[in-house]
Amino acid sequence: MENIKKIRTYAFDFDGVISGYDGFKGVLHTGEPIEEVVKVIRILKEDGHKILIHSTRGEELLKKYCTEHDIPVDYFNRNPEIEGENPGKPIAYVYVDDRAVCYKGQKAEELVKEIYEFKAYWQ
Repeated sequence: MENIKKIRTYAFDFDGVISGYDGFKGVLHTGEPIEEVVKVIRILKEDGHKILIHSTRGEELLKKYCTEHDIPVDYFNRNPEIEGENPGKPIAYVYVDDRAVCYKGQKAEELVKEIYEFKAYWQ
């Protein structure tokens, strides 16, 4: 029997994940690409997966940045292959973000503590 790999969509945040970030400096300001993340995106694409950038940034800026830095991306801020009922959150298998607390089934008190103690790596 042939091993069929499931193609998935992986969503990446832009500021602080794909592009270096140390605080808001204007809508047109972007940082240098974070090479390890770009490498991950390229590996996922080589394996046949879809890449989505989920950001508060506009599509035009994101497309230009990715083109200039040769970052392979399929979608920007939405997944046209699978539309959810809320267009504010595109459907993806995994979300990669620098401002996230991962819910792993922990008790409420532990989760609240993680939320209150959260600090982005670049802060």
